[in-house]
Amino acid sequence: MIILSSCNLYDRKEDVLMTDQDYVENYREFSPDSSMLLINYSLDLGAFGYGQSGTAILKLSDTTKNLRDFSLPNTLTRLKWLDNQTISAQFDILHSLRTGEKIVLTDKEINGVKIKVSGLDYIDKDDHLEIEHRELSPNGQFELVAYRYLKDRSNLNFIHISVIPAGGQIPKYGNYLIADMQSDYVLNGTWTEKNELKFYSNSQYSDLIQYYLVNDREKIKYEIVTDDKEYGSKYRWTKKSGI
Repeated sequence: MIILSSCNLYDRKEDVLMTDQDYVENYREFSPDSSMLLINYSLDLGAFGYGQSGTAILKLSDTTKNLRDFSLPNTLTRLKWLDNQTISAQFDILHSLRTGEKIVLTDKEINGVKIKVSGLDYIDKDDHLEIEHRELSPNGQFELVAYRYLKDRSNLNFIHISVIPAGGQIPKYGNYLIADMQSDYVLNGTWTEKNELKFYSNSQYSDLIQYYLVNDREKIKYEIVTDDKEYGSKYRWTKKSGI
């Protein structure tokens, strides 16, 4: 049972205990010998919704202690027990690709359990690149390319948007924008007569586009057109203007 709490997002105590009224357990997974416990949790912030999630590695005797002392960095995902003393985890590299930060994969140890860290980029070996849109700029210098990696059209991965020299090679990852599994955020795009970019989105996603732009992108200006009539129910950029 989830107990609602009037706890304010800004004045909550730092410690997280399983007995807290705003504590919500999302899932738990025991080690093979059941001596250790992997718990994913979040806090029910009332009107603010759920937030401050975490994943803790616990001995059974730790379940009354502060979970933050045993929690993994939130940058790690897809956690899985390999044996009683080892967990595999993946580091989502997309944020680093957007910001240009160096990707450093470092194994960790929490509560006596080793964390084997590998990179996660959502592109499988058997995926193929499929272009949704490719367009030459009016001055003939650049191409706008929107593409994604997939196995088939029934399960679309997120969009990559690149601006490349005319006839140039498409980079593996978008060099202008890299979306995520929730949405493509940019649902259509084209060049303007000024050789600038015009992106189309809806009111749900248009304000979020800024967070998915690549920092070191080509110095070409863009504008965002919010069009709920055309794109209000869409979340992917496809050849048929999204789905």
